[in-house]
Amino acid sequence: MNVYIIGIFVSLAVFFLVGLIAGRKVKDTNDYYVSGRRAPTVLIVGSLIASFLSTGAFLGDTGEVYSGFFMGIVIVGVIQATGYIYGAGFFGRYIRRSMAGTVPEYFGQRFDSPKLRRLAAIIMIVSVSAYLLSAIQGVATLMSSITNLSYPACTVIVWLAFTVFTIYSGSPGVLLTDTIMFLVFLAGALAAVPYIVKAGGGWFDGIASLANCESMPGIISWHGNLDYLYPDGLGNLLWALTYGLVWALVVAVSPWQTSRYLMAKNEHVVLRSAIWSSIGVMTVTVSLYFTAAFIRNINGQLQGSQAIIWASMNVLPTFIGITMLTGITAAGISSASTFLSLIGFSAANDVVSAAGEDDRKKLRLSRWAMLGASLVILVLAYINPPQIFVIMYFGGTVIAASWSVVAFGSIWSKKLSRAGAYLGMLLGFLGCAGAKAYYALAGITPPIYLDAFFIGIVLSILGAVAGSLIFKVSPREQQLRQALFDSSIAEGGDEECRKDRRMWLVYLAFAVFVGCFFLFMYAIPYNRALA
Repeated sequence: MNVYIIGIFVSLAVFFLVGLIAGRKVKDTNDYYVSGRRAPTVLIVGSLIASFLSTGAFLGDTGEVYSGFFMGIVIVGVIQATGYIYGAGFFGRYIRRSMAGTVPEYFGQRFDSPKLRRLAAIIMIVSVSAYLLSAIQGVATLMSSITNLSYPACTVIVWLAFTVFTIYSGSPGVLLTDTIMFLVFLAGALAAVPYIVKAGGGWFDGIASLANCESMPGIISWHGNLDYLYPDGLGNLLWALTYGLVWALVVAVSPWQTSRYLMAKNEHVVLRSAIWSSIGVMTVTVSLYFTAAFIRNINGQLQGSQAIIWASMNVLPTFIGITMLTGITAAGISSASTFLSLIGFSAANDVVSAAGEDDRKKLRLSRWAMLGASLVILVLAYINPPQIFVIMYFGGTVIAASWSVVAFGSIWSKKLSRAGAYLGMLLGFLGCAGAKAYYALAGITPPIYLDAFFIGIVLSILGAVAGSLIFKVSPREQQLRQALFDSSIAEGGDEECRKDRRMWLVYLAFAVFVGCFFLFMYAIPYNRALA
């Protein structure tokens, strides 16, 4: 047993204990599902970022960067981070006003439709299960890479690490452990950058080496390596812009993000949390992507998903390497705990539970649902080889295609009816999931305009329009929508609004900084190296 795995096991033990301690505060389903709706900004930010940046970002995305698709992944990363802003402003603050316990419950309440609530829950469980599988596989892959333990054995260890405290503590444990884990992987990602850059030749010389890289031509060009995805630069750019939009929608409406807003102390916390989360996600992902690119200057013979792991153990100082590997583990465990809690909450609250059911029975049902779901995912992770990047993009695309139209329409459309919402969500899901399955089984890389996301989102729009034309909005649905715009529900006075405005100034300054960074630290040095 080496020092790296000791550090990981110690961190797992700490997360486990913190989760169990937090679980002692759970008294009813309000505590268990939404942490009593009293979470401050720091906990919402920590949970938003930790639940989003799983091993898919640390191992999947960085693996793709190392393999030749730097700028495509960077474009996705920057665009996706903006999803927090319009997600909170145009959706998140309103579902906070609904006082729902889960996001599927919100859809059911908004359209007065138990069937829509159940459909939303089933779609959520499918997409979240895919994410949970990728998180388990990612952490298990990491552990098996740095120990003598087999991958199957590591999957069992990972499963135990998050399942027990998640089942016991619910949202209070997930919020607290997510925030701690976020701080760990933020420290690891930022601390690693100067060491990797120095080993890769220094910043400007390293950029020049990457610009003229022979082992991976075009790795940091605007189109990436043309053997990576599409054989032309325009195709790769369009893919990046498309999936930037997809992931911005995932950030804006996905249950593993918007469910955090249900736990916020008030909607001002929702808005400020979104700004900090956008800044945090962009900072971590851009740091990781440049780190992965510079690793190619150090060692160009690695398997993509192993690049960060190798650098942590062979380039970084021991303490920083432990922090980085612990951070990757934390990212996977935090996401897994969020995904598992969502599955349990929705299975009990939205799929099988009846209104007015006893709190204790609902809590017990949630915990049994989590255990059952975790065992199914454990078996899938055990018998299937890791496909972290592919599985992650499946889950995200499905939820973006099936939920986006209905989510924003539920707030901003006066014409979207119960039938339109149901058909929009159903057809979006079937179109996207069906296309994804067909392309995977047939081994096809479709042209960008036939991507599964576009098929799903077009069918979702058609379903929403057709259903709303055939079955008009009822007076009850109009009343439920209008209730969301009742400003008296919003908590906090003028001082809270002033804090919100100050945060927008912070975000504007950050946007200017990001633009200057890419101009002076990437674009100009890159073009000079090619001259």
